[in-house]
Formats: sequence, structure tokens, C-alpha cells
Amino acid sequence: MAKTYKLKRPFKVGELDVTEITIQRPKTKDFIAVGIIPLGSTAADAALLSSLSGLPESVIAQIDIDDLSILRYDIARVWDSYFTSKEYIENPTSAEEAPQDAAAEKVTA
Repeated sequence: MAKTYKLKRPFKVGELDVTEITIQRPKTKDFIAVGIIPLGSTAADAALLSSLSGLPESVIAQIDIDDLSILRYDIARVWDSYFTSKEYIENPTSAEEAPQDAAAEKVTA
């Protein structure tokens, strides 16, 4: 399942006009592509976005910050699903309820 983002600020790299970016459903190879880049960094997100979109990192590096902030939101969801999978498998109910419980604690505190 792919998702396409129409860029607010399209750009050109050489002969390539970049007006939208399509990211594919992640596979193991996409996480391998990130390598040893510190997780949570823009560099890690760019490496993952490059792998998911098939665009070279040199093109990803040219994305306007307004567009990157939108793309990073979904990239964060990809990271979250990757790192929380074990918890969800072991206890799917608590993994689904955890964010709601945390929000409720902040409201009542």
C-alpha cells in the first residue's frame, strides 16, 4: 500500500522535477538501509524516506522543510510501528490503550 504526498514546494534536481513523493509500505530492507545512523535524527528519517520512496538521498535532501515536516510525521509512525511491534504482539490490548492512559494521567495530574 503506497501513499503519495503532493509537495507544497516542488523542486527540481537536475532534469528531475519533484512534485510529489510516493512512499511504499516498509519492508525489512528499508530499515537495513538506515544502517548505523542515530535513530530519531533527520538523517535517519531521510535515509528511511529515501528507501521507502526510491529517491536518492541527494533528492530527499532538497525537500523543503514544510514538506519534510509532513513526511516526517508518517515516517515517525513507521518507526513507532517497528519498535512497538513486540509489545503489541505480547499484549495487544495494553499497547492500544497506553496512549489514552498516558493522556488521561496528564489531564488529571
